[in-house]
Amino acid sequence: MEPRRSWGAVALLCLLVPGAHPGPCRVSISPEEPTVEFGTSLLLNCTSSCHNYTRLDWEVSVTKTGARGPGWVSLSVPNVTDWALELQCFGVFGQQRDIAATTLRAYRLWPPQVSLEGDAVAGRDARVTCNASARVPPPDPPNLLLTLRGGGLPPSTHPGPSARVGFTARPEQHGQEVTCEVTLRLGRRTVTASAAATLWVW
Repeated sequence: MEPRRSWGAVALLCLLVPGAHPGPCRVSISPEEPTVEFGTSLLLNCTSSCHNYTRLDWEVSVTKTGARGPGWVSLSVPNVTDWALELQCFGVFGQQRDIAATTLRAYRLWPPQVSLEGDAVAGRDARVTCNASARVPPPDPPNLLLTLRGGGLPPSTHPGPSARVGFTARPEQHGQEVTCEVTLRLGRRTVTASAAATLWVW
């Protein structure tokens, strides 16, 4: 058979045979970098680029629950209690086997604590402190960023887990709120929490 006719026959075969695929069959997991709050639920999906697989399934250390359909299989984790959980999805295509892997990472971020150190007296120096607490999978510590704003203070941002801002107390600051917003960086994702405290100036 001539080369041109041979390629034409292959292309025609791909169109006529259900599930035929011109390249290697692959599986993929979505989301690619799953990150959830500790104790919450998550739904993941594994999809196949081909439909001519003999098996498409998950390999995980937790109880597998979910659904499946043509070219996909889902995994439901109703209560994430591992800080880091290895996940694998595989597809069997005749003699070929393809595997997709990812790590489910959990985090916990508590609301920050904002406090005014001592009694703020008009005309005297005072300080506002913000303390944040978070937990992420080891070995890396939480990547925290704290922003203090409001209360007549200029906005300022500091690396966590604590921030302290000094200022000279003014009568007009009495009763105003100072807000601390903490940002936890989790790879491509960020999570925020905030809290506020009222300034009392004597």
